[in-house]
Amino acid sequence: MMHCGKRLRTCLLTALALVLTMLWKPVLARAVWQGDSSRAAINIGLTGHTGFIIPHSRDIRDISGSNPWGIEADVSLHFTNERAWQYLQGYPRLGAALAYYNFDNPEVLGSAYTLLLYAEPFLSAHRRFSLSFRFGAGLAYMDNIYDPDTNPDNLFYSTRISFPLEINLLGNYRLSERWMLRAGGTYKHISNGGLRQPNKGINFPSATLGLSYTLRPATFPVRQASAGMREQQKRHFLVALFGTGKDRRDEPSSKLPLLGITAYVSQPIGRISALTGGAEWIADYTLRKYLEDDAEGRNFQRGALLVGHELRIGRFRFNQQLGVYVYAPYKARDPVYQRWGLEYHTDGRMFYGINLKAHRHVADFLDARVGLRF
Repeated sequence: MMHCGKRLRTCLLTALALVLTMLWKPVLARAVWQGDSSRAAINIGLTGHTGFIIPHSRDIRDISGSNPWGIEADVSLHFTNERAWQYLQGYPRLGAALAYYNFDNPEVLGSAYTLLLYAEPFLSAHRRFSLSFRFGAGLAYMDNIYDPDTNPDNLFYSTRISFPLEINLLGNYRLSERWMLRAGGTYKHISNGGLRQPNKGINFPSATLGLSYTLRPATFPVRQASAGMREQQKRHFLVALFGTGKDRRDEPSSKLPLLGITAYVSQPIGRISALTGGAEWIADYTLRKYLEDDAEGRNFQRGALLVGHELRIGRFRFNQQLGVYVYAPYKARDPVYQRWGLEYHTDGRMFYGINLKAHRHVADFLDARVGLRF
């Protein structure tokens, strides 16, 4: 895996792309390749966005005061078969969206034209009101990029082709058999992934409002979770090993390992929600290298307690945790930090995942992990 350095953007790029891959490919395998696609609903939609730019770096603070707006058109298949439902405990939409975003600063930031593929599981799709979560990734064309002579203030992006990622939460109200009103919030990130500098990346949350029209309606049967899925919805004790490669402070082109172990309890408080609590221990060998000449002989390892929330959608679990250092001889940037993770749980006891550790808006590292569920 990669080191996130001083910027959150690259970790978000990697993590959300992996989320989309983990959702899209298995759902396609179950929903399309099984020959059930004829029962899928076909939908088109039109959505509006208005929001603000997050000034995640001092270098871009002076030009982050605008309010981006955008309009998005999409087409999707909404699958209704048993296999897709059991996989996600909800009926998923798979689709493509074409959007235009105006960054409200034509002289510096210009506009973006994006094409995304997305996966969007729906919870309670059979009801008049439902919730959905969208994860999308694709390509963007930026029409006013950085230029040292003509546009030196645009430190957000420096290539015409960049890579947008988005995640959103929407409430959906079915007006009739074919019409659906949709409202919620979207978080979008666009950057070139470090292909060329400057590349601060542009992050903008937005309020989202739209309509969806069903060209081919379908029914969404009320289904019961399989025995294996019911077992996954119980209280569990989990333990995992994790690791990544992290850039050295004194030699950024070289990496050293970061290894860790975590253990926590997941206690359900609803059909898709659980509270978590546990601990983790981290050995950061880049920190050991940095402290080699430390006169106080401080240890490079750190330990912390964790508490958080877990969203369970079928075999996937989305984690949000707050960590508090209880052992840190060499103090970290802050005494507390956040963790954001995605896990995939198998029929057996094993699970796999990715997890981002950050101190406020500054990412520390993105790790890969494997663990056991008891």
